[in-house]
Amino acid sequence: MTVTTRTALLDAAAELWPGADLVPAGTARDGRPVRARYAVVCRGNDPTVLVPVESSVAAGASLRRISTASSWWDTTARVAAGAAVRAVPRLLRHRVEVRGGADGLAEHLGEILGRPVSFSISIGTARVNRKPVLQVFDELGRCRAFVKVGWSGNTCADVTAEGRALAAVTAQPYRHVVPPELLARTSWQGRPVLVVGPLEPSPWHRRRNGWTPPTEAMDELAARFAAPPGELTASDWWHRQWQETGRLSDAVSRGRLGRALERVAAITGHRELQWGAWHGDWTPWNMARAGEKVLLWDWERFETGVPRGLDALHYVVNALNSGTPASAEGVLQALRLAAYRDRSLGGEPHVQSLLYLVSILTRYLRLVDGPGGEHISARAMQTLVALERLTEV
Repeated sequence: MTVTTRTALLDAAAELWPGADLVPAGTARDGRPVRARYAVVCRGNDPTVLVPVESSVAAGASLRRISTASSWWDTTARVAAGAAVRAVPRLLRHRVEVRGGADGLAEHLGEILGRPVSFSISIGTARVNRKPVLQVFDELGRCRAFVKVGWSGNTCADVTAEGRALAAVTAQPYRHVVPPELLARTSWQGRPVLVVGPLEPSPWHRRRNGWTPPTEAMDELAARFAAPPGELTASDWWHRQWQETGRLSDAVSRGRLGRALERVAAITGHRELQWGAWHGDWTPWNMARAGEKVLLWDWERFETGVPRGLDALHYVVNALNSGTPASAEGVLQALRLAAYRDRSLGGEPHVQSLLYLVSILTRYLRLVDGPGGEHISARAMQTLVALERLTEV
């Protein structure tokens, strides 16, 4: 890949300074100011992150940024690369410059944080909720914040929802759950912007019993937003699932999900349920353990007034199906391992599993209807098959 190749990452970087261009470093001067300088880090031929090179400390920290889904080898490589670049910055050879344009997001963030800042830029793989994520550094290269920028209809809604969720979540005390600090909910160039404090797990954090959910932390979150027990079919949550189903544009999917909802109501509609909150996307890669605490990020799917216990099922389903093609049997097998049959109900399907599948399906099928829906269509269809099979038992 050459740095002149147009990609979503490079295009997004240029747009963070309105009217600017991204040009290869070393391009002849043209009188325009240089707004920022970046090194392009690639996986294969695909750019994955732009690393600020004005500070070797910030460059090294950008490369050391660890996903808790990373393998041991990937973690080791990132730590080694970060240390090497901090010592010898010229190792980052493929560079670009942001030239021209007006003051950009960096200046806006500097006003919010009260100091000059720079940032790395990543945008992730193509998916429904693809958006720029920035790791923000001060003039000494210290990480001060992470920033999400709304980039489409879906992601603008996600960034706004996460800001609203963190305002509610961080108002509560916790023993086990550690959400990021909410620093600012703002907008820039008509785009919603969320600024949060960094949660920095150890790079050597390893997932033990990767499919075993942190139930104490999950129960704590649900309990902080507890509501009185009540029947499913009388709840606002159940009415919302029907409303979302009715809005689906595809008549076949709308009919199949509607029939499944009727069967779920027949199984569990008059039982009294416990209600609370769920994170909505509690997976092994959205958290890290730190002793008795769980560092937890990506709160855009947070919701209150939901049946309790859904986070644990989502965790297991995703942990056991990560990196594999979507399949109904994969979902059902994960639910079996999460003990989805409740013997106290006479062998009927576990109520929480049914309600989990309903909740995740109304989300997936709504996303299928929007731009980029093809990225989640296969998972949505297989999850719908899983719900149909489970309600036929």
